[in-house]
Amino acid sequence: MNRFLLPRLLLLAVALGAAPPGHAQVSLTPAQWRQDLQVVLDSFLLRDKTFSPAAAARFRTRVTNLRDSAALKTSPQLLVGLAAAVASSGNAHTRLYLLRNRSVLRRYPVRLWWFADGLYVVKTTPEHAALLGAKVGRLAGQPPDALRRRVAPLYAGSAGWKDYMSTYTLTSPEILQGLGLAGADGNTPLEVRTRAGKRLTTQLLPLPLTPSRQPLEAWWDLMPGHPGRGATWQSALPNDSTQLPLYLCRPQRYYWQHYLPAEKLLYVQYNRAGNQPGTETFEAFGAQVLAELRARPVAKAVVDLRLNTGGNLQVAQAFFGQLAAVAKERGAGLYVVTGPATFSAGLFHAAQLRQAGAVVVGAPVGDSLDFWAEGGNLTLPNSGLDLHYADRFHGYSPAPHPELAPYLYLDLAVPDLTPRLRAELTGREYFAGRDPALVAIIRQK
Repeated sequence: MNRFLLPRLLLLAVALGAAPPGHAQVSLTPAQWRQDLQVVLDSFLLRDKTFSPAAAARFRTRVTNLRDSAALKTSPQLLVGLAAAVASSGNAHTRLYLLRNRSVLRRYPVRLWWFADGLYVVKTTPEHAALLGAKVGRLAGQPPDALRRRVAPLYAGSAGWKDYMSTYTLTSPEILQGLGLAGADGNTPLEVRTRAGKRLTTQLLPLPLTPSRQPLEAWWDLMPGHPGRGATWQSALPNDSTQLPLYLCRPQRYYWQHYLPAEKLLYVQYNRAGNQPGTETFEAFGAQVLAELRARPVAKAVVDLRLNTGGNLQVAQAFFGQLAAVAKERGAGLYVVTGPATFSAGLFHAAQLRQAGAVVVGAPVGDSLDFWAEGGNLTLPNSGLDLHYADRFHGYSPAPHPELAPYLYLDLAVPDLTPRLRAELTGREYFAGRDPALVAIIRQK
């Protein structure tokens, strides 16, 4: 393309309100929204394989209604409506990117996490440090369970995965505006009970938007040593690995191992399915783990996948098969730790290990055993928003799906991924620096 023409086209796009390449914006005119929603109607279902005929008809009706009411709705309302329409496929990989794989919305200066006993504040900016460790009583005037129900339709997946995704949506002013829970300024009240038992109410103001196309994981907020993104963050836990359970110790490592000699336990944490840039390949790391397993007295080998939301499953597929074989050869018990953020490639590895005889420990995973994935993105012309479509089928349960054979990507036969050792994390245990999953494994005879 002519090097003088490109800048002019970019200036024209900005003048018309269109998002420049690589960025997205959600404050559009009704005409721009109508154009974007028409692209969704024309193109999305041609690519995505996850909607049943009835669900596809409902999807078209919902998006058509959004398009036709664009002049009557705010941008946040249209955004929330589109996210819910895409999620109505029931497939968790079919989604509108807003906050996790893309940062196109603002956030509040608090980070929240669902524990087994409620919703808590785990990180804040310095000026809100008094909220650290507090249990949420109300946000935007609503109790946590009511908020959970309001944002649940914006993403498909298991109840746990919806909770995981809600830690993004509940801290986004645009999402709350779209649901009618926050005013035009985006400010919202937060009521909490501190760890000392004191009740506090504060007004949350949105942070400035820091647009990004890089993944942003909510589980980073559990890690005192992870810097996060978009602001300076303080944690409810001390940033001291000697005072933290293993799963919180190496927040920026995709994979690492640790041996507990007293327990004869080899611990492997795999947080991202792929090779980590700037360090050893996973293949080299896996060779070290297998050498360790063969050289040391190991009674229990533990693979922690509770924070693995996916990536490239082929990177570690062969290794986990080898790990299971060597553990059996050495007489070591094999365990896999799962949780609501165990998703996509992380879920595949959990199923792979379960099929090899591993005991599942922790909390239920973030999706079903059979789902659609792979695919790609449909980028809308005015907003620059990305809708992810899925077109390859993963069947990890014994259920036959002969009609989906042309789309089958990977096939296992795992009866379930229900934890045999149920060990869900409570706020009390987290703030005390305890890991009930590892404790349950150590106690297992």
